[in-house]
Amino acid sequence: MAQTSAFEGRTIADVQFPNGQPLDPTDLAHVQPLKKGQPLRAADVALAIDGLFSTGRFEDIVVEAEPSAEGAIVRFVTKNARFLGGITVEGKVLDSPNRAQVDSATQLSLGAPFQDDDVIQAVDRIHRLLQANGFYEARITPTVSRANDAQQIFLAFRIHEGQRAKYEMPTITGVTKLPDATILRATGWRLPIIHWWRHVTGSRTRGGVQNVLNKYGGQDRLMARVELKKLDYDANRRRVRPELDIDAGPKVKVTAVETKVSRRVLKRYVPVFQQRAVDDDLLETGKRNLQEYFQSQGYYDTSIDFVVQPVKDGQETVEYAISRGMRYKLVRVTIAGNRYFDTESVRERMFMQPAGFLILRHGRYSEAFRRRDEESIANLYRSNGFRDVTVASEVSRDVKGQAGSIAVTVHIREGAQWLVDDLAIHGATQFKPAELPSLASSGGQPFSEVNIANDRETVLTFYYTRGFPKACFNASWRTVEPGHVSVVYDIVEGDREYVRDVLVSGLNTTRRSLVDRAITLKAGDPLSPTAQTEIQKSMYDLGVFANVDTAIENPDGDTDHKYVLYHFDEANRYTFSVGFGAQLAQFGTPNSTSLAAPGGTTGVSPEGSLTVSRLNFLGLGHTVSLQGVYSSIEKRASLTYLQPRLFGVEGQNLTYSLQYDDTLDVRTFAARREEASVQLSRKFSKAFTGVFQAAYRKDNVSDIVIPVLLVSQFLQSVRIGVLSANFVQDRRDNPANPRHGMYNTASFSLSGRFFGSERSFGRALLRNATYYPLGKNWVLARQTQFGIIVPFAPPAGIDAQESVPLPERFYAGGADSLRAFPFNQAGPRDIGTALVPGGPTSEPTGFPLGGNALFINNIELRFPFLGQNIQGVIFHDMGNVYSSLSDISLRFHQNSPRDFNYMVHDVGFGIRYRTPVGPVRADFAYSINPPAYVGFSGTPAQILNCNPNVPTSQLPSYCQSTPQSISHFQFFFSIGQTF
Repeated sequence: MAQTSAFEGRTIADVQFPNGQPLDPTDLAHVQPLKKGQPLRAADVALAIDGLFSTGRFEDIVVEAEPSAEGAIVRFVTKNARFLGGITVEGKVLDSPNRAQVDSATQLSLGAPFQDDDVIQAVDRIHRLLQANGFYEARITPTVSRANDAQQIFLAFRIHEGQRAKYEMPTITGVTKLPDATILRATGWRLPIIHWWRHVTGSRTRGGVQNVLNKYGGQDRLMARVELKKLDYDANRRRVRPELDIDAGPKVKVTAVETKVSRRVLKRYVPVFQQRAVDDDLLETGKRNLQEYFQSQGYYDTSIDFVVQPVKDGQETVEYAISRGMRYKLVRVTIAGNRYFDTESVRERMFMQPAGFLILRHGRYSEAFRRRDEESIANLYRSNGFRDVTVASEVSRDVKGQAGSIAVTVHIREGAQWLVDDLAIHGATQFKPAELPSLASSGGQPFSEVNIANDRETVLTFYYTRGFPKACFNASWRTVEPGHVSVVYDIVEGDREYVRDVLVSGLNTTRRSLVDRAITLKAGDPLSPTAQTEIQKSMYDLGVFANVDTAIENPDGDTDHKYVLYHFDEANRYTFSVGFGAQLAQFGTPNSTSLAAPGGTTGVSPEGSLTVSRLNFLGLGHTVSLQGVYSSIEKRASLTYLQPRLFGVEGQNLTYSLQYDDTLDVRTFAARREEASVQLSRKFSKAFTGVFQAAYRKDNVSDIVIPVLLVSQFLQSVRIGVLSANFVQDRRDNPANPRHGMYNTASFSLSGRFFGSERSFGRALLRNATYYPLGKNWVLARQTQFGIIVPFAPPAGIDAQESVPLPERFYAGGADSLRAFPFNQAGPRDIGTALVPGGPTSEPTGFPLGGNALFINNIELRFPFLGQNIQGVIFHDMGNVYSSLSDISLRFHQNSPRDFNYMVHDVGFGIRYRTPVGPVRADFAYSINPPAYVGFSGTPAQILNCNPNVPTSQLPSYCQSTPQSISHFQFFFSIGQTF
């Protein structure tokens, strides 16, 4: 072989890459100018070397030449670069640190160039991370594997953690001002009372140092310094001795004079407590914060100054002299001069707010708020072309002679609106004008820098998502005449980049086909970062990956065709969740030993739940779950198999389930259900979902309180085969606490002998809820429910309405339906028989039996009550459960203790406390016309011994029927809004 200069001018017979070349043919042709049949020139060879190096895919290049009959053969002898294709962390790595922390500690980036030294440095960083978490004996075994495709390197770090070390008594030096025992307790490194040392973790070490600082802060030593000098490890005892160097510093006392201010307020608004330093800038900031605080409380003339007293007896004192002045009330905020925007649109951008009836009793006002509102309104106008707008406000005091009242008037001088006469776009060669996105600064639209900035974002996003990562945007404009401008956008598109291929790694259990369905980018597509991240999001949505890392391989290389990488870290396949809760209300738990209290009794129902799930079953992304719920009113166990994205359609899921449910929430009986079902759910749009189910179940009735009152078919197990369809339309702004929108549900089901059912009936339940904001803080919410069960083809000898099994009927009453009733106490009750010697009589017992029709209407007015987190509710409920559709009545009065087909009303007041999981709710309801009924107070055994021949007046009390009724007052405590 010889240097190519010896063959200057000869014809190139062939160009060879004996070690192979990793470039896409298009990129190779772009950077390598040597072509077969052309003269060989040294300058072209130099250009070829520079071009090949610029691609970033080569570490070394040597060009050689040898003679041939046709001229000269040119060979590029190369050493290809390598790129990180993925990192895998193996071994028992669960927490402190977890796998993601270990991965991050390597400081290696997916798709970046790889060097051999990277492994040594990564192992060193992982060692330091493990030692910081107490694993001083950990061993790390790195494995490097190579893939010929795309020059990828894969790293695996197998970690043998060993035993985690424990703390021991720290070495404490410096001026501490506190006993060592107090400092030790503050660290939390040793368990109290039993004095066992905890295991070392990085977060526990850092937390211990911070706890000591907090300890000093609690004693007003705000300038204390606590430094962790080192951690000494004793390998023989597996103990770590921290060394703390402490300077307690002087005490700093921040006080308020002339006006009493709580320490809580001072700590919130004076930043020396957070910054742990005392200087004039922080104290000045505290002065401004306190002034705004008092102004927001109505003290608009507050004057504040501060003085720092010299250190005396180890204490530095900061005194804030606060003169509050008179307390005012902001009674009115007036907006004047606005023509382009209506007053409400302007008010939406203002922080000042007049005093209200229940909240902001003195309004919300301060000088800072006033200046901010002026700027917000001005920005609104400027963004709509009013470049010369001015906004000023004036404050009036003692409005209408009322001492202590103020009013603010905001004066807006809009000025002329600047408009865009024409827009010219230069440099857009890859797309037709009609293909470009619509822009805010088009002809006839308002002119503002805000619109130009938005157009810049719109245009660059358009190009970035279509494979132009180096696109540039410049804007200029000139004034045509006063108030009119001509705008020019110059676009530099740059080179377009394409997907060379999509490379996937890290899959162990998951089948590749599951991932391939979610990857929409294909070879040859424009390289779109937006599509790349959307794919990453869809991978997370599969629910089987703990981490999905994506990158462009060799991102800085000068090539137009690039590999897109996805590396997966599969999640733990088993998940466990445990929950606890409770309900407080009147429950109707059946009690077969007593006929007393058909309306239920007040009680607490604690509840516990356990869910065990097997994720990514068979590597298909399917989930198998076993769930159990246990409480005093319900015992439920279910086994479900979820097949998401059926036929590759997002939002289309198929679920198979087996369920056992033993429910004790109706006073009359216990319902036990054994069910098998298959359910198809489909999300048709963002707001509309459909659920279709075929179920086969066996309904059993047990713990019958009044067994002889029920005809025999109620006591028998009944098989129910049912086909149902449910539709949900949800347009609420916030499902947990909606302020506006609409929520509709419709449920239809059909049971019949043609489905293998022993009872035949159709069922429909419709629900409509709407929410209307009244001003900024009030909401009017309403809900209407209507349901009907239509039986057909009843068994011989059974009335059609009575053929519907008890567990399949409608029940209502409780926190989420009719608050006039305890849980499931609405509707028809037993009015026909009593358990007495000689057989049934005409005396009723008053126990609820459910019904075949339902109508409920709820109205709530929700408003701020105390502060920002406590909401008040005034509500009215009306409705009932009826025997049948023909029995639905709006009648207000109950005709007799046997009449339950009338409209029951209640009114009440509720409190909602906002929490991250939804509002905690307490409701107090007063039933205006609760139902009365007749029942017995004894047990079935006592009543069996009653003598029917004895006059009623001489019978024991438990043998005599007594008038009873649902209480006028009901109380409910739960989580979430009523609807």
